[in-house]
Amino acid sequence: MSASPSSLAGGVNDLTTGVASSGAFSAASRSMLELGVSSAIGAGCVQGQLLDPTTISALAKTTFSILLPMFLGTSIVKTISLYGINRGSFLVPLLGVIQPLILLQIAKYILLPIFAIDFDSDDGRCMAVCCAWGNTSVLPLIFCESLFRYSSSPAVAYDRLSSSYAQISLFLVGWSPTFWSVGRSVLMGNGGNESFKQKLERCTPPPVLGVLVGMLVALTPLCHLFVCGTSEQKAPLLSPVYNTVVNLGKAASPTSLLVMTSSLAFGAGVGKDKGESIIEAKAADVGVGFLRQWLCVSTARFILSPALMFGLLQMAEKCGLIERSSENPMLWFVMILQSCMPPAQNLILMLNVADKAKKAGETAKFLFSIYATSMMPVIIVLSFALEKLGLA
Repeated sequence: MSASPSSLAGGVNDLTTGVASSGAFSAASRSMLELGVSSAIGAGCVQGQLLDPTTISALAKTTFSILLPMFLGTSIVKTISLYGINRGSFLVPLLGVIQPLILLQIAKYILLPIFAIDFDSDDGRCMAVCCAWGNTSVLPLIFCESLFRYSSSPAVAYDRLSSSYAQISLFLVGWSPTFWSVGRSVLMGNGGNESFKQKLERCTPPPVLGVLVGMLVALTPLCHLFVCGTSEQKAPLLSPVYNTVVNLGKAASPTSLLVMTSSLAFGAGVGKDKGESIIEAKAADVGVGFLRQWLCVSTARFILSPALMFGLLQMAEKCGLIERSSENPMLWFVMILQSCMPPAQNLILMLNVADKAKKAGETAKFLFSIYATSMMPVIIVLSFALEKLGLA
């Protein structure tokens, strides 16, 4: 899939003149509006004191350690058992490693100096991680469900959702260990004094373990104990176990959404007492720096990151590592989707665990500003991708 500068310019012109009235634009806008409604519900729960930090922390731990691994693992089993393995299955985890690391270097040596942000400062390290690593699990799952649930038929919707969930799962196999190792090291400013076992546990969080277990089941004879083959009529021996895990995993997406929106609401100061004004005081001290940080991260996440991912996909296609976009459009779409997501919310968790509560509060407020202003750039990128890949 090669494209000359003139053809790319023509594509951009076509997008700006016609995409606003296309099905792609409508689908992307609808998914963003659904996220907006969810944010309002999360903020309402916080304001009404239905959710407090303790409850949100418990929900987050349950989702991260139990529900999300179940969902991602069973998605991999389902997709591989139905469609098998292709070339892209091996490249997608690699993209989850390479793309953030390239963005990290771009942020460190180009973007941060342009916006006069010192990389060696706490703000600089935090901004570099925000530029490099996006929200690659919760938001992509929500967007895919919203975008493809209204496909032309239930069968098409099922196929598209299954395929998109599988690509998200594979991407996390490479992304998560890189984020929790390199990303954390950059954010903390050092490699830490952890043992090898501690580093291994941190680099293989529950969602990654869920995906790996799912791949183990799907690629071995164990699969026949859990999932029916295309020609099998009798239910497998362990199908009740598999179906139970599937049903529990279905709670991952709505629970993750509630945790994310309510956490961002707390970061924005919703429901805080007068005595809990650390974030506001810190933000007042930041001043113009806050705007520079916002411009830096927005440029990286919504302009450079999608462009870089598209370039990597084209390079991989020319090398024969993945199928053309016409042959496997969902792989291309999910990679573009991953590339234009706002920064990873787990940054707040990392800072809290490191006893940097003040910086965690400041980062929560900053992330709220990024998420709140991400609507238009995300809609534009997704509209373009859906239109060009024929998924609208």
